[in-house]
Amino acid sequence: MDNKINKKARDKFQQRITKGMIGPGSDTWGLPDEEEIISNQTPIQRYFSGILFPERDLKACPTQLALDDAEIQNQTEPTDDSDKISPAFEQSEDEDNKQEVSESEEDRVSKTNFFPTNIGLSVCLPSSISEIDLLISFGLYYQPKNKDVKIKISEEGYRSFFGEKIPFQLPFKEILRYDDGFMFLDRELKGDLGGKKPRSEEYLAFDQFNSKDNLKDSNARYFIDYLEKLTNIGRIWKRRDFKQNLTIRLKDTVKPIEIPFVSGAHPKTKVGYNVKIIQQDDRQYVKIQLVNLSEKQPANRYSNRNENLNLKSIFQAEIKLTSNNFLPYKEFASDKLMLDDEAKEIDFIYRSINSYAIGHNCSTSWNEDLAEIKTTFMPVLDIKDVTNSFNTGDKKLQHALALKNLTVWGFDQLQVIDHLIYFAQKYGDWINLQDEQNKKEKQREPGEQIIWRQKQNYKRLLDNIEILRNEEVFKAFQIANTSMYIQLIISNDVDFANTEKELSKASIENLNNLEFFKNYDAQSRMDEGKIRFIPTYRPFQLAFLLLNIEGIVYPDCDARKNIVDLIWFPTGGGKTEAYLAVTGLAITFRRMTNKKGYEGTTVIMRYTLRLLTAQQFERASKLITALEFLRKQKEFSAFLKDEPISIGLWVGMGSTPNKLKDAKSQIEEIDNECEKINRKGELIGSPQEKNTFQINSCPWCGTKLITQKANKDGKTIWVHGFRDSKNDFKIICNNIHCTCSRGIPVQVIDELLYEKPPTLLFGTVDKFAMLSWQEKAHKFFNSLDPDKLPPDLIIQDELHLLSGPLGSITGIFESIIEILATKEDGGRTPKIIASTATTRNTEHQVQRLYGNRKVNVFPPSGINYNDSFFASESESSNRRYLGFMPTGKTSVDTQLQILAHLLVARLEVFTNKITKFEINNYWTIVSYYNSLKDVGRTFNKVGDEISSFTSALQNQLLTELGSDKRELAFNYNGLSNRTKELTSRIESNKIKSVLNEIEQPFSIDMIEKSATGNTYLRGVVDLVLATNMISVGIDISRLNIMLMNGMPKNIAEYIQASSRVGRSTKGLVVSLMNPNRAREKSYFENFNNFHQAFYQSVEPLSITPFTENTIEKMLSSLIVSYVRNKVPGMARNGDVVNFRKEMLAPLKRSIKQRFSEDPHATHLFETSLDHLANDWLERIHKAGIKEYKQLLKRPSEKDVEQDWVLMQSMREIDANTFINIKEVF
Repeated sequence: MDNKINKKARDKFQQRITKGMIGPGSDTWGLPDEEEIISNQTPIQRYFSGILFPERDLKACPTQLALDDAEIQNQTEPTDDSDKISPAFEQSEDEDNKQEVSESEEDRVSKTNFFPTNIGLSVCLPSSISEIDLLISFGLYYQPKNKDVKIKISEEGYRSFFGEKIPFQLPFKEILRYDDGFMFLDRELKGDLGGKKPRSEEYLAFDQFNSKDNLKDSNARYFIDYLEKLTNIGRIWKRRDFKQNLTIRLKDTVKPIEIPFVSGAHPKTKVGYNVKIIQQDDRQYVKIQLVNLSEKQPANRYSNRNENLNLKSIFQAEIKLTSNNFLPYKEFASDKLMLDDEAKEIDFIYRSINSYAIGHNCSTSWNEDLAEIKTTFMPVLDIKDVTNSFNTGDKKLQHALALKNLTVWGFDQLQVIDHLIYFAQKYGDWINLQDEQNKKEKQREPGEQIIWRQKQNYKRLLDNIEILRNEEVFKAFQIANTSMYIQLIISNDVDFANTEKELSKASIENLNNLEFFKNYDAQSRMDEGKIRFIPTYRPFQLAFLLLNIEGIVYPDCDARKNIVDLIWFPTGGGKTEAYLAVTGLAITFRRMTNKKGYEGTTVIMRYTLRLLTAQQFERASKLITALEFLRKQKEFSAFLKDEPISIGLWVGMGSTPNKLKDAKSQIEEIDNECEKINRKGELIGSPQEKNTFQINSCPWCGTKLITQKANKDGKTIWVHGFRDSKNDFKIICNNIHCTCSRGIPVQVIDELLYEKPPTLLFGTVDKFAMLSWQEKAHKFFNSLDPDKLPPDLIIQDELHLLSGPLGSITGIFESIIEILATKEDGGRTPKIIASTATTRNTEHQVQRLYGNRKVNVFPPSGINYNDSFFASESESSNRRYLGFMPTGKTSVDTQLQILAHLLVARLEVFTNKITKFEINNYWTIVSYYNSLKDVGRTFNKVGDEISSFTSALQNQLLTELGSDKRELAFNYNGLSNRTKELTSRIESNKIKSVLNEIEQPFSIDMIEKSATGNTYLRGVVDLVLATNMISVGIDISRLNIMLMNGMPKNIAEYIQASSRVGRSTKGLVVSLMNPNRAREKSYFENFNNFHQAFYQSVEPLSITPFTENTIEKMLSSLIVSYVRNKVPGMARNGDVVNFRKEMLAPLKRSIKQRFSEDPHATHLFETSLDHLANDWLERIHKAGIKEYKQLLKRPSEKDVEQDWVLMQSMREIDANTFINIKEVF
């Protein structure tokens, strides 16, 4: 992949938005951009940002209104009231744009559209500086005469209009001229152009010349667009470029100082500047504004078609300051007041990041040598990549990280330990350097706290490596790494599960051969194009595995009982593999060290979003399949025992069937669909669409589970791998050569998961709300079987998503999960690990979720934001952020136009001979929204407005694209059919198929031509409309262009969502900010300041599990979950009558211990618990309930007592707030 070519391709998207939506350069006349001509629109209609308007006159005199009325009547354009920008329209648009997240009136800067009359910037300079050089530049537009209008065209194109094969000749041959590559008219055409009056005389005659039949045998049909533009003189505006160098005094201006040269050339336009100074000690803060001083425009003549408004407006405005004395506008101040120690540390590690300006009604940028600062309406910032590997030739380090060296086929015990100690000591050496550097800081305390945490982790690493001297632990470590080694091979080797494939294309070799993996030559496979890298741990992945050895092998240790280890690493850095390695160790060690009691669930993995669950389940399945493959080999069978190693998906009926009978019905549907197609002999249905089992292909060899194969007669038929019997359901691989041909170790049916709990239970946090409803869910924890072990490891991915109401609900319910996963007699508790890409206030969050446990964030940050030893900032950058804020336009209209420009930019990549080979990386565009309502609104506009805008823009740029417009019509024809949603509205069983569609690469072979010459596109997704469902877990390398429509409600979501692009090649994120929202306007004005350190701005998370509201909603679910799953003799439906109040005593003790720091909350909990316990007993004795189903009520049931309404999802909670009025005044 050539990054230079990808950069060139990405630049085309940026240039298209710059030229098309700010200008100049939006049209194709062949002139320099500074002298551009705009046709068919006024400049205000054409451009969506960078405009300074004249002040609006709300009290225009009748004479002025009459003059404007006469002016409008004389305009050649047809009038259209829809273009008038009235205050009523602006307000309705503002209402239309409201997000579904709450927004206070303080967040609004205006209830009208944004019509700035000025822009400016503020910078900081030494007080000794008394003047500064600046360059003011902008464009003004006017309606030119014929002599000023010319268009670039080849001589062949010009002569084609005079061809003898044209039946009806050009009616104005004598005035059409050609000189020096440009075509022009000697005079204006006679007659009316159209509009108020119908077209007449030469305009009407031109229409006859321009008919399809008239030009069908002439080359003129290929060049007619040029002539159409030229004859459209009445709808043409020409740009005049203005630049003025000034040296200004740094003192306050009482009123704007006019720049006199402008008015002579444009009598309707006046421009000036303002200066404001604030002195502070030895520095001064300087604010400079460029102001439109033109005569006020009557408010009821503020139409974007109005000639006077266009003449008075300033376009592409810019202020550029030059100085060698700029100071940081905001500096790190170690003594400033902070709310907490964490905030101090964050501020400290970003102390090297300085901002040098802020914008006013615009944004700012500065060059690297800080000699130039300017305003901009389209700020751009490249985010540096993060490297998570060591760029060193140190062989010993390479040996430590090479995964094969850690397997049973690798180095011996002493060599491995020696390499691992060396690896850890490198971290220790780095910490010493940090210590030395911190001693040079003026304020050392924040750095000392950071280094203390580094040293704690370093000590744990060394201590855990020493544990590997235990031969049993080391053997488990080797086997776990062997499974990870195989998992990485089958995940990335094209002959295995790297790609889904039809049975006919599936490999038949080495699919059940342990020796193949033992002798796997990654370098040779790379040379053959089979795999892209040598299986190797990234440094932080190996370190995280080492860090957790003690917590896995010693049930009583502090690291297991009292510490939550949290992986904190940027999106796409490899967090999943880090905790999969710990998973492999937990499963292996449990089986090796327990002859019995190991059976059942060892690891529980939980996720918050269905999309994330679906993708991660696929990755985890490969590890489990690798472990099961090893278990079946004689070399490993004694270590991994007899019970099969399996993974189970526990997510609910919306995703998978709950009962065996439901699975049988689904299999019948697949059978019927396959049979129907096989019988007809042609594809008349889609068997894949009937698959609701959340697994599409074999996790070992990649063969599709619904695929085609040749039968005995050589006929191609459809087959599938789903099998059911009276009491069982299993999935087999259709490839008879595969190790999974007798069964894939995956179970997705709830009923069978309860009967045979999987080794790895994989589910959403929501599903655990069903513990109170199921009588066999206790089997996941072995909580009612004294002879079996509880789970050893609980993993929570994307921890930052557990905040707000969901976090509060999960926090209180988590106490039950840990109680069920704990054996009181031996005090055996599960090890808890978590992961996140964004973190803030995590200590508070972990305490609220997991009781009194402490959090250890790994890797701990360095004293500088760009280096934590395990990750460092790279010099390269893949992801670019581009800001856009409309002026004089609504956000919705701006969004539609940006999408149209992005869609057309694809064609510029596609038609360019250099970039066309990279078109797949840029074909599919993601548009991100903050609400489902916004997604629905846009979806309805795709087939109409977005397609129309794209078509119009293509026609406008046709001469630049250089092709027959019908040949490029595939870009917008049928666009709505190639648009997909990625939101919570997708049915769970459709998620995988939607992702597969999005992953399908673009190919020129997908373009089809109709009999009329029009072109269409099939089999690829053009546009993805997404909400926060896309913000985690999506890793599709071909998604590299994203439009963010407004700022999400928190910074973490903004970072996570936008990080979907630019993962493996150059990507672009366009951030569209609404100027009528104060928060978004502020982010735009500080665009570069914010983006160069946006992790610094991540908001603290809030979890409040023991509020009165949360307890009221959750308590009955907690009690029943505890009693049914922990108290012997209470699980079955009829056991409800056996309830005794004393059964709840252990629950009370556990909650008291868990939340001992909040006595008020625990008292509230106990009181409420006693009330429900008494009520339960009363219902047994007085109401005569005999079964749990008589006691428990679903949230969907109406008119029921709330005490026993049990949650079936963690999201069923109202966001109520109680306000206590203390004083009336």
